[in-house]
Amino acid sequence: MTSESLKLYKLIILYFLSRTKQPMPNAIISDFILTNGYTDYFSIQQTLTSLTEDKMIEAEQTHSASYYTITPSGLETLGFFGNQLPDDTKVQIDDYLHKNKINIVKRTTIHTDFTQIKPNEYLAKTSIIERGSTILELSLNLPTEEEAIQVCKRFKEKNENIYSYLLKELTMD
Repeated sequence: MTSESLKLYKLIILYFLSRTKQPMPNAIISDFILTNGYTDYFSIQQTLTSLTEDKMIEAEQTHSASYYTITPSGLETLGFFGNQLPDDTKVQIDDYLHKNKINIVKRTTIHTDFTQIKPNEYLAKTSIIERGSTILELSLNLPTEEEAIQVCKRFKEKNENIYSYLLKELTMD
């Protein structure tokens, strides 16, 4: 990968993240770059690692995905060098985000993860994030990994019902 290519990939990712209000999963960033034929998967991962090491983006790891956000340093860098990103690339990014808004919102507003605390004890963590603010966070201590996986899966499927139920039960007399 040439230094010019690396610069372009960094600017694409920084601009992409600057246009979103919530952390973006690796899969969505990669989908945009691969769909538009900018580079291959391994170069994307190398670029994400480089941006993270340079503190221009932050990575949040969960059991099933990595989520990225732009840092103030990344915004500053984009401010200095953003004019080097071709306008048609910016339009492609904006169009992609607009066309895929519903899918992106679904994938970025519901977070689930689990960790093993000790033998026969797992903590399933779930949350709903709206416009960058956490509106529900729920953690359950479970005896098996299978149950932790099931809780995460079911929360993704039933988060609206769970939120409505908890809100009603906790606010209504």
